[in-house]
Formats: sequence, structure tokens, C-alpha cells
Amino acid sequence: GSPGVTTEVRGLSLLLGGCGAVAAVLGWQALLPFFPPDPAGASIAIRLGQGSAALLPGAALLALMVLAQMALRFASGVVDPLAGHDSRLLLVNQRAITNTVEQFALFAPALLALSAGVNAPRMADVMALGAVFAIARLVFWAGYLVAPLGRAFGMAATLTVTLGTLAAAAWFWAH
Repeated sequence: GSPGVTTEVRGLSLLLGGCGAVAAVLGWQALLPFFPPDPAGASIAIRLGQGSAALLPGAALLALMVLAQMALRFASGVVDPLAGHDSRLLLVNQRAITNTVEQFALFAPALLALSAGVNAPRMADVMALGAVFAIARLVFWAGYLVAPLGRAFGMAATLTVTLGTLAAAAWFWAH
């Protein structure tokens, strides 16, 4: 294991991760009523458009993260990320941005495939998943800014949404 990582820290990480996974599922379910079925959703083109729209909260959060990093670089005067003068805040932000791009690269095609594969009444699930993904990424970012262990809740929530979306898309396409 990593030096200095105790059994208690690992246990807390697993506990936070488990809570994040449960919160992602509960958040998805809680948001469903906010996305009523659209009769036009019978068209695959409409569903793909709605799926693309469901990605906008995550894209907006990623843009906010990048803008925050740019503002921090400007305010600190550390404009060269390769010079080795980045503060902890700049390093954490960059890692959160990188991880969010990685997660988005998995989530976006899965969500679009799910959008194309479901019927109109299930588009509420797609829209809710897009919102929960963005919220999970925000919680990950905020937690990471507090402490490395703080990212566990948001990371597990993100992983739950992403893997759930991948699995659902595969299932709908296989049936």
C-alpha cells in the first residue's frame, strides 16, 4: 500500500465511496420527476438532441473548472505550469480537471448511446443521469479541494453514474 495510508483511512475512503454510490442512485431517482416525458421523443433524432442537452451541465462544470484554473494562474502569477511553481491549489485543480475530462470521455458516449437506445418515456432517466454526473463531479472537485480523501464520495458517485450508464446503454442495445 501507500506509505502512511492506514487501515482507518482506507475504511473511511470505502465508507465515503459507498455513500457516494448510494447518493448517486438516490439523486438520479429524486430528479426523475423534474423531466416529464416529451411526446416528440419517439424520434431518435430528438432523443439524441436531448441526450446532448443532458451533457451540458457536465460541460458547463468543466468550463467552470477551467476558468477557475485560469483565474488562479492569473492571480498567482504562475503562468508556466511546467516551471514547477504550482501551488497545491493549482495542482489539485489541474488533477480535478484532468479526471473530469477522463470521466466525461467515458460518460458522454455512453449517455448518447443510451439516449438512442431507450424509448421516449425513459428519456427522464437520461436527463437525470446528466444532472447527477455534473453534481457528482462538483462534489468530487469540492472534496478534493478540502483533502485528498474528500474526493472519495464524488468519485464513487461519478463511477456509479458512468458505469450504470454504460451498462444500461449496453443492455438497451443488446435487447
